[in-house]
Amino acid sequence: MYGGDEIILSGSHKKFKASSYYDLVDADEKEVSRILSDVSSMIEPFAFEFSGIDTKAIDKFVDFDGDGVEDVADYIQKNGTAWKKWAKETLPEPKLIHAADSYLFNKLLTEAGVRFKVDGKAKTKPKPEEPSDVIAFVGKYKKWISIKKLGLDNVKDYEVSGILSGINHSVVNKSFEFAGSEMDDAKVQAITKGKRKSYGNAALCLSEIGSEDPYTICKVLEAIGFRPYASTFMLTEAYPDIKPPKVRGRKPKG
Repeated sequence: MYGGDEIILSGSHKKFKASSYYDLVDADEKEVSRILSDVSSMIEPFAFEFSGIDTKAIDKFVDFDGDGVEDVADYIQKNGTAWKKWAKETLPEPKLIHAADSYLFNKLLTEAGVRFKVDGKAKTKPKPEEPSDVIAFVGKYKKWISIKKLGLDNVKDYEVSGILSGINHSVVNKSFEFAGSEMDDAKVQAITKGKRKSYGNAALCLSEIGSEDPYTICKVLEAIGFRPYASTFMLTEAYPDIKPPKVRGRKPKG
């Protein structure tokens, strides 16, 4: 079936099950962007769940009832030290702090109603795709092609997290492009210039954004070293066989 403009996501592992085929023949770029956002929503919870962190324990740690990016900045400023201590004492592997951080920022932004990815709710409805013994993603639209696969024979949870995180990294970033987002990288660089990775600097950067543009919020956190979405970057230190994707342009910290 590969060949036309399409998006395919299929495969299963434990609670994760996907069987979706999107025909993009009549879809414009904004609709493709929304479909990619829907794909992210489907897979991201499982990318975190299979990473080795205890998402339910993090949910219990986070006592947060905020609204907006300023409240997220305030929470991080007040609780960054306590979070670092809690994570050090709780995580089964210290190197999983990167995955825990990604989940933390993802949760805080979501709870505060802050958009940091393209909104989903695509009009195009997926058709069933016959699952096989692999987790597979195929994205093809005009000049864009992305193919990712993982065999499921004796697969480990972290490997499934790796493939799902790799897919998520691709669809989150490509959805910004197809949505026609402004992508003001000069503003991102101005806000993060000279700031090293720290919870205090993350809070400071969020408080300086001055708007709730999803691309700016996502990329400011990414540039300071805290990606607020599941990606293979959060896994590579704990699992060296998981390789990070190649990133064009300025390399984020962490």
